[in-house]
Amino acid sequence: MNKKISWGLLNTLLLASPFIAANASEKDNIVCATVDVIACVNDTACVKDTAKSFDLPEFIVIDKQKKVIRAAYESGHKGTSSIKTMEQQGDHLILQGVENNRGWSVSIDTKKGDMSGSLVGEGLSFLVFGNCTAL
Repeated sequence: MNKKISWGLLNTLLLASPFIAANASEKDNIVCATVDVIACVNDTACVKDTAKSFDLPEFIVIDKQKKVIRAAYESGHKGTSSIKTMEQQGDHLILQGVENNRGWSVSIDTKKGDMSGSLVGEGLSFLVFGNCTAL
């Protein structure tokens, strides 16, 4: 995926994100773009940068029916992770899972489209912020 396509998709997602609640059903997929990432290593300072700089996916697709998250990296690499827990709490969709000895959690505001997530492993944690919309 080249940067021109990535930025075009990101801009589309940012503009479309307020419509997630109106458009998302129990069967619909959701796509999220990672905007900011903060990485923290045990006994050192935290650093803010892009998903690409930390080798994290720039985009994730949440397949609610199959209970998986599909990740897409700018490099073209793709990955999947099973959703162990998926629960709607008011205006928030909460997802949790485990991958590569790390726990992850994602919260999506289904009215605004805002996304916050964490990936936590031994001595290393990531906080991820972005925007989502229904596909």
